Amino acid sequence: MKTLLLHPSPLPVRARSRIATALALLLLLGSITLASLQSAAAAEPAAQKPSFVVIQTDDETLDQLYASFNVGGVEVQAMPYTHALLANRGITFNRYYVPYPLCCPSRVSLLTGRYAHNHNVRGNVPPNGGYTGFKARGAYTHNLATWLQGAGYRTIHIGKFLNGYGDEPFDSGTDVPPGWSAWHSVLNADTDHFFYGYRLNNNGSIDGPYGDPGSWETREYGERDDFGCPNAPLEGKPCYYETDRFNTIAWEELTQTSPEQPFYLQLDYTAPHGDFRRPAGPEPATRHYGTFSGAPYPHSRSQGFNEGNVSDKPRFIREAPYLSPTDVHTYRVYYEKALESLRSVDEGVKLIVDTLGGLHRLRNTYIIFTSDNGFFYGEHRLTGGKFLAYEPATHLPLLIRGPGIKPGTSTGELAANIDIAPTVLELAGVEADKSIDGRSLVPYMRDPSLRSRRPILFESFVETNDVEANGEPTGQRAAVSELRPRRTAARGRGAHASIVAPPKDYEGIRLGPYKYIEWPDGEKELYDITKDPYELNNVVRVRNLSPIRAFLHAQLIRLEACVGRACREVAPKFPLTREQQRKVDKQRREEERQKEKEREEKRHHKRRG
Repeated sequence: MKTLLLHPSPLPVRARSRIATALALLLLLGSITLASLQSAAAAEPAAQKPSFVVIQTDDETLDQLYASFNVGGVEVQAMPYTHALLANRGITFNRYYVPYPLCCPSRVSLLTGRYAHNHNVRGNVPPNGGYTGFKARGAYTHNLATWLQGAGYRTIHIGKFLNGYGDEPFDSGTDVPPGWSAWHSVLNADTDHFFYGYRLNNNGSIDGPYGDPGSWETREYGERDDFGCPNAPLEGKPCYYETDRFNTIAWEELTQTSPEQPFYLQLDYTAPHGDFRRPAGPEPATRHYGTFSGAPYPHSRSQGFNEGNVSDKPRFIREAPYLSPTDVHTYRVYYEKALESLRSVDEGVKLIVDTLGGLHRLRNTYIIFTSDNGFFYGEHRLTGGKFLAYEPATHLPLLIRGPGIKPGTSTGELAANIDIAPTVLELAGVEADKSIDGRSLVPYMRDPSLRSRRPILFESFVETNDVEANGEPTGQRAAVSELRPRRTAARGRGAHASIVAPPKDYEGIRLGPYKYIEWPDGEKELYDITKDPYELNNVVRVRNLSPIRAFLHAQLIRLEACVGRACREVAPKFPLTREQQRKVDKQRREEERQKEKEREEKRHHKRRG
């Protein structure tokens, strides 16, 4: 087959000259325009401050972030979008902890960058905790929202704020706290934990109920969303599922924010916190119901589930019975429903990333994903609580995506929720007007290999009423005991205390590979997390580690009342263990003997010479 070549007809020389001149001018103009556009594009990030999205779940554990379940030979992740769009496109802090694993104090630490002993919101209920305690303290007017709004940011809150917000008679729920430009927050979030039938304060207007909460007597919702919600419900029925509502509001607020204005959006989900309805655990979206049915517990017996030998644990655990078959079944269902409830949170992550991309704001926005505290699913015979310094309650997810962060990186640097506020402030170029205990994580985001010896303090001011208010409502709603069987402390530690969260203070420290805890009654715990990640072997009485124990105790004393810069100071190097010290001493003696031998030989040669 022949190829037909078409040659253009020859043009006059003058015409070719005019065309060449025109082409040269076009190329020149194009290069000038391209250079101008490139210059503008290069100047844009410097001209506009970065924006921020902070996504905070309620009671999500590290295990739940990474949970997957084999369905018909296919491995299904609980949060695939979060991994693909945040972890794989940003940095993972593998050793991120919350110093006080209780809802309200933890959330205030994120907002202020301060330990609970400094922001003084010490629990979930009045007078020292909850929204009432927050409102009566300096944290109310000195936090990320007020600092960023004062610097020109549009600040947006969506979802659960603090325990007690909207709980009569302490609070009416009509407040819009200082610092927030847009406010869409749930009333009675900690009393009800409704996924249907909740009410929202939308910029000062109380709206709802969204859906039918049903009744506490039947412990059933009046009606659930159609399977096609939130995008295609049958017969045009409204969609009320709480997580979907939060996602929609986030989309609306992002699209309504001026392209020129930087923003700070904090999206606080209720999931995967339980809602005290049947079955145990939180209510998933209808479309996700049953998707993780049959999922196993996150930990096995060899990893501390229903721990057999607890002789090295504090008294309240030593006195705890083994989990009953009812406990085991109840909390397996709870765990399954928690995973299912996180599916719609995961979809919210995708919606936010897609929306920012569509608005051309993704490249200049930092997205931070975390949880306020963890949860016990049978580890150390503990069910349903948090409060304690063990890994399931304190070791949590922290993912950050944004400009200047290399995708798919991770760091083992110790981090805490008190570090989030100073990180945001440094990136925003904003100064706080109060001292901050945490430090910016920006250096570790840019260079994941960096390490320091900054310790993290654990502290607790839990009281019995915090236990009741954070999982087992009193009065009419005490029927929740059907969901979580209670073992009241018949041994004289308070009529309403539960083994899931003993009302005892403690303090501790996380530094290097170690976690060290001191209890008010004198009991102590020491774990090498690197060697013993499930905290099965308390080595506090191992004589070889006594120098380590003394060192950590001294650092704990230094931190327990620290303020500001003192909380950020790095610790000295660890002392040697007794065995290491013996080896060093032995080597030193051998070196001295060798030196003495060499000196003796020199003297001998000198005498002979």
